[in-house]
Amino acid sequence: MKAAMPGPLSRRASGFDRWLGVILLASFAALVAGLLLPAITIRSMFIGRDFSLLDSVVAFGEQGDWFLFIVTFVFTIVFPLCKTVTGLALWFFVDATGSFARPVLGWLSALSKWSMLDVFIIALIVLVADGRLLSSADIQIGAVVFSAAVLVSTWATRRLSLLAGN
Repeated sequence: MKAAMPGPLSRRASGFDRWLGVILLASFAALVAGLLLPAITIRSMFIGRDFSLLDSVVAFGEQGDWFLFIVTFVFTIVFPLCKTVTGLALWFFVDATGSFARPVLGWLSALSKWSMLDVFIIALIVLVADGRLLSSADIQIGAVVFSAAVLVSTWATRRLSLLAGN
């Protein structure tokens, strides 16, 4: 077995793992699209309105639901973006086996187990919208794309951690 050379994981990966950078980039693009595409359609009486996940988070803040705003902002926007951007940095630019990156990868891998909370947030938003009088809520493509991005980035982060020897 060869000794691991210092440098980005992208230079040391073999087999399917060589595609992790592309997979992370696709996951990042899907994450951004999932945040901006219509994710929920809310119908009240005869009026229907589409909301993206970003719109939904902002709506909680505008309505003064600060707890829901903070939880959805952190777990729907901040955490998934930070996780994917950190994965990209570790793949392309940083020595993932170094003294700084290994603990970061360990934390990222451990916190990724909580990232399914991102998907749960979608269900929470639908539940809150559906619970209002004379309204219904339907899931749209943005929620599907966002969920796929979260799952793929979680898997890719785990692969990065394994490649770095964590």
